[in-house]
Amino acid sequence: MVYLLPLSACLGVLLLLGLAERVSRDRARAAIPIRIHVNGTRGKSSVTRLIWAALREAGVPAVAKTTGTRPRVLLPDGGEQPVRRRAVANIREQLWLLRLARRTGARAVVAECMAVRPDLQWTAERDMIGATVGVITNVRMDHTEVMGDTLPEIAASMANTIPRNGVLVTGEERFVPLFQRRAERCGARVVLAPVPRASDGGAQHTSLRLAENRAVALAVARELGIADQVALAGMTGAPPDPGDARAGLVRVGGRDVPWYDAASANDPESLALLLDEWGGARLDRALVVYNHRADRPGRLAAFAARSKALSRSASVVVTGDRPSLVQWRAARRTRGGRPLLFASRRRLGGTLKDALEANRSDPLGAVLFCGNTRGLDLERVLVDVGSVQWAAGSSEGTRG
Repeated sequence: MVYLLPLSACLGVLLLLGLAERVSRDRARAAIPIRIHVNGTRGKSSVTRLIWAALREAGVPAVAKTTGTRPRVLLPDGGEQPVRRRAVANIREQLWLLRLARRTGARAVVAECMAVRPDLQWTAERDMIGATVGVITNVRMDHTEVMGDTLPEIAASMANTIPRNGVLVTGEERFVPLFQRRAERCGARVVLAPVPRASDGGAQHTSLRLAENRAVALAVARELGIADQVALAGMTGAPPDPGDARAGLVRVGGRDVPWYDAASANDPESLALLLDEWGGARLDRALVVYNHRADRPGRLAAFAARSKALSRSASVVVTGDRPSLVQWRAARRTRGGRPLLFASRRRLGGTLKDALEANRSDPLGAVLFCGNTRGLDLERVLVDVGSVQWAAGSSEGTRG
């Protein structure tokens, strides 16, 4: 009996804390009439920024949070600040975001989905954000270890963030019937964004990926009653996401070698689209760097099986976490005898420099970074290779 009293007291405290958190969440929701939850495989961070920019241009005070390569909070005054975490990322950040939006007097909050597991996606939407507008940018083969081994399974997982009695905007035409069936259960409707395709006469092929993100964001703005010209004006001035793909040159061995940063394109389809945009990255003469994460084992298998970058490039260097023997053998089989090396992140720059300086009579023509962004200090790696020139418009400037 003596032991029951402290236990009862602890349970009582936990119940009070849970009640207080629920009251705080409900007050924040009531104070913020526009709540947007952005899900999807690729483009979430960019679409979040574009929607936030459209809202600001329309005079709607908005707070947004991206959770990509470098998490950022975007504020109503147009400023942004990094998200500082004392531990690993947790979806409870979304409750903190709602409270922040309420404190700043925002009328809108735009939250990039943090959850990967289907149950946590449901929790983030139902118990936290309670969106008025949901977004699913696209559905591609990623996070197969938790979201499913097929595209329909992944789409069904993402459908857990369809808002109750709200609107779902999606650029993924293939799964509109699935989304509509799920939306009917919770009183929501589905809006298909008119996403441009490569075959569209009006689409600029070199910016197709950006045009797709903008089309989804514009469809959201329309649902909020924002005129196209106003939304587009805001989007034009939106600062780019730190995880956006970029390119440049690195001078090594007396020549300028193109490099391409596609590390945030975490699935084979997205990487292929980027390579198609860049056009000049000949894989048969490319050195591909795959940054591996042990907690994303399915990605290496997917890239090895489905990406020409890993199967057809002249040379592949795996860095980051060391793959398991099974993963390494599977990747090696797809290489057909072409070089496959492992280099620690600390030695990566030197390994790349040696590879680029070798075989001067038939040198490698480009360096492509892909796979994952976590732990890859691309700037430091490139400086270790040679004198770096960043693409025009990059905030990085030139480094030697």
